[in-house]
Amino acid sequence: MGRIPAGVCPAGSPAVIKGIAADEKGVLLADLLASLALGLAVLVLVVNMLMAVQSSSRQQSIDAELLYAGQVVQQVLMEEVRNAQKVKVINGGKKLLVTNAGGGVTGYYSNGGSFYREYITANPIAENVQTLHFSQSEDCLLVDVDLVKEQDQLQISFACAVRCE
Repeated sequence: MGRIPAGVCPAGSPAVIKGIAADEKGVLLADLLASLALGLAVLVLVVNMLMAVQSSSRQQSIDAELLYAGQVVQQVLMEEVRNAQKVKVINGGKKLLVTNAGGGVTGYYSNGGSFYREYITANPIAENVQTLHFSQSEDCLLVDVDLVKEQDQLQISFACAVRCE
């Protein structure tokens, strides 16, 4: 059959249209329910993706904090040891005493999850530093740093050259 111009109804077509409309009762409701279910599924996927991105972002933030704290500890200790006249490890490797060129002694240690510089300030230099362990060999100071934030841990070890006397 050919095309029917808009607004023109061939003879007998109202009955045909009524028959078609009678077969489609409830289709709108089924279409609506299907589209709602599809929309809900897409919404659940989007929310899950957002939660995964948030979790990943939080993990990266924690990792960055731990790395930064480790860098601060390493930079401070390397600078101090490089310029020190004398370096001494005490308390079974838990504390480092550094004597500067002027004869002043500064202690470095970890307490309560923070890295401190004794005799200069009561404020911590770096946070998330669970433990520090110093060991001294002939011309080297070995430092082991354990960093902890929530359930994440990071261990850093480095060596500092001690000035020859």
